[in-house]
Amino acid sequence: MPAKRQPRHEARQARTDVYRQHIFTAAERVFADCGFDAAKVQDIAKLARLSMGTIYAIFPSKSDLFRAVLEARGRELLELARRVAAAGHAPRQALRALGEAYIGFFVAHPDFLRMHLRDGTSWVLGPAAATQGRVQLWRDVHAVQTAVFRRGIADGVFIDEEPGFLAKLYSALDQVLLADWVADGMRAEGAELVARLDAIVDRVFCAPPPSHPRRPAR
Repeated sequence: MPAKRQPRHEARQARTDVYRQHIFTAAERVFADCGFDAAKVQDIAKLARLSMGTIYAIFPSKSDLFRAVLEARGRELLELARRVAAAGHAPRQALRALGEAYIGFFVAHPDFLRMHLRDGTSWVLGPAAATQGRVQLWRDVHAVQTAVFRRGIADGVFIDEEPGFLAKLYSALDQVLLADWVADGMRAEGAELVARLDAIVDRVFCAPPPSHPRRPAR
């Protein structure tokens, strides 16, 4: 016999989901502007136009809220990377598509980017002193990039280097590019950032075309 639907429970869950999104948006802004230590839940509540009680009913502490934002956005980014990698592109095109997806994500969520950069997490080494969930998200994103580089090395498209190292180097370039964008007031358009990253990728990762011996003059 199918379980009875509980309209009140479903309505309550839908309301909580809406509140959660409002809280996330406000928290990203406050954490980005102030940093974790100086951020106040009172300011987040004011920006989200919700009571302190509503926020604490969903997130028991500021630390819980901070971790929830990082993990939720991290899952979104991982799913985005996986969809791009599963599209069946050749390695160079796959790396181009990954760069476009990453930059598009952070341009669409600039407060999360600023919050993430303030946190000081290295995209190369992974999150230090973080929850196992955040560490696993970093490993999973890194694995997606590593697989792309491994295919490209096998095809002779990328330089012959350990693919995991190239994936970390790629993450470093992406982080520096976006950090520089933030420092410059986020003035450049996303397409400009994508083109800049793509040009750097060509210079750093792509193997030079094979040289052909000159034919003797007749």
